[in-house]
Amino acid sequence: MFAFLAVSILVLEVLAAAVDAIGYGAIAAALWATYCRATGNRKAAERLELKSSIMALRRDLRAVSSVDEFARWAKMRRRLDALSASFETVSSDLAVERTAFELYVNMVLRGVVYGLRAAVNMYNYRVPVFYVPASWFYPVLWFLSLPAAPMGSVSVTVWAFACNRVCRRGVAIFNRAMQPVGGDQGSVASNSARLH
Repeated sequence: MFAFLAVSILVLEVLAAAVDAIGYGAIAAALWATYCRATGNRKAAERLELKSSIMALRRDLRAVSSVDEFARWAKMRRRLDALSASFETVSSDLAVERTAFELYVNMVLRGVVYGLRAAVNMYNYRVPVFYVPASWFYPVLWFLSLPAAPMGSVSVTVWAFACNRVCRRGVAIFNRAMQPVGGDQGSVASNSARLH
């Protein structure tokens, strides 16, 4: 029971740290793209169609001389303006829809992550995760058992906090390790200038 609880809290904190590292907005944007592909969003398809029409019309418009073929050029220009206006309307409608979707996904994702963490802490607040030798941690035994675990044990809250800190440090180390070598030399120079 205790080992399962300790591992499940660790896994929950690793997942929470991974979601934080990836970013709620990035996950919501990826889900939006998946949603549009899966449902065949009509506005997204219409926007892509309008964009390709505008690009083709602009290419054709560049080939026509405004001086020599003014009537044809003006007709193409009016058509381009109309397509551009409808493109802007569809784009703004799609942006509103995307923002609402991403906001909803962001709230649900945060609710799940923080809700699971809070539920595990509240449901098991009196359950010890494991016991520690009293001679090793005597001055802080009462702290390790907060809020209501038996004295001499590590509580769920303290274990979750420790796992959270370790996971966040691990993610920070991973992010630093994944940065390109020499890619941030400008800030190194400015940091050394500030020190001197």
